Amino acid sequence: MKNFRVKVQNADGSFDSVSIKAESAREAMDLAGIRGYNSVDAVADETRERISSGKIPDSELYHFTRLFATLTRAGIPILETLELLSSRIDNRYLRGALQGIIADVHDGTGIRASFGKYPLIFDKSYLQLVEVGEESGKLPQVLERLTGMLRKRIQLRGMIVKALTYPVLVMVLSFVVVVAILVKIVPRFKDIYSRFGGDLPAITKFTLKCSDLLINYFPVFALLVILFVALIYAGKRTATGKRFYDRLVLSLPLFGQMFHTYEIAGFSKSFSMLVHSGITITSSLDLISQSIDRVQIREAIFEANEQIRTGRPIADSFDRQMPWLPELLNRMVAVGERSGNLPEMLDHVADFYEEEFNNKVETLASLIEPVLIVFLGVIIGGIVVSLYLPIFGMARLISQR
Repeated sequence: MKNFRVKVQNADGSFDSVSIKAESAREAMDLAGIRGYNSVDAVADETRERISSGKIPDSELYHFTRLFATLTRAGIPILETLELLSSRIDNRYLRGALQGIIADVHDGTGIRASFGKYPLIFDKSYLQLVEVGEESGKLPQVLERLTGMLRKRIQLRGMIVKALTYPVLVMVLSFVVVVAILVKIVPRFKDIYSRFGGDLPAITKFTLKCSDLLINYFPVFALLVILFVALIYAGKRTATGKRFYDRLVLSLPLFGQMFHTYEIAGFSKSFSMLVHSGITITSSLDLISQSIDRVQIREAIFEANEQIRTGRPIADSFDRQMPWLPELLNRMVAVGERSGNLPEMLDHVADFYEEEFNNKVETLASLIEPVLIVFLGVIIGGIVVSLYLPIFGMARLISQR
């Protein structure tokens, strides 16, 4: 079905337009008539088709879900809730999707099916939970759990960004400063040394050589940097490249453990919420494995789920996927499985790994500042010392005379 923009005439003679999904323009006009509109014309709404086909930030989805949960809990009908939300949404992709969902719900389509037409906005776990809420009649409660999951996801990603922003910013600024020194300042010292003649220290020769190479071949270096970044980006889009990149990230000193804990914290929270909502273990793991970013952890979850399907205990299946599924997670799951209290134990697991992730981010932040200071001191200080060594030598010769 396509989106059509139907031009309708109001009772006072003015004109307006409504969005309707139909197979043809004629059917769209007929549907508008059934709804009580005096239809005049209908055209395919290609703009809205494009607008409703893009991804949206997690923050937009969180605010939408939070308002959706609040309004439905207040007893406002679904269709009226969606219409109200559509008028308040600023993001054009989400607003376009909501307009299509409203048209579908108005025509009698279920909520899950209507949301499912926009997979770039609503992922499979979101749709599965909406379906559970729709079928159980507990949509407000499910939406509140979704809101909590999205909030945690945003908080965890925010902490990742916070932890990486400072070192990345410092490294970029350091690179700019080093290039500026080599291009603008070092050549002046080279001119001075060429007038006096004499042999220069090895470290000074090395600095002058780096400056010459950078000045003479700057376009080549810039092209190589661009190609390197492009190759990394293109490689990540291939299965082999993505696998290699993820393994490299997870094996980095300091950062590797932080990224691993981030994935496990997100996995634990999603697993807890899905099981609490009444979704089976295997279905929950199916949904979660599709949302995990790192290939190694995603495959570990998938393999554990396959073993659970064959009848193997959950904890035993998880144990076989170490170290990607850590031992502490497996032990806590084993306790919950034996006691028949798995959902509550998963809550404890989620809370523990969120706290563990917070601690790792704080530890990283406290360690990375002195490391960067030492690194910058060695690089920039080394350049400065190499430039002034000949001057110190000349001053010593003059004093001896």
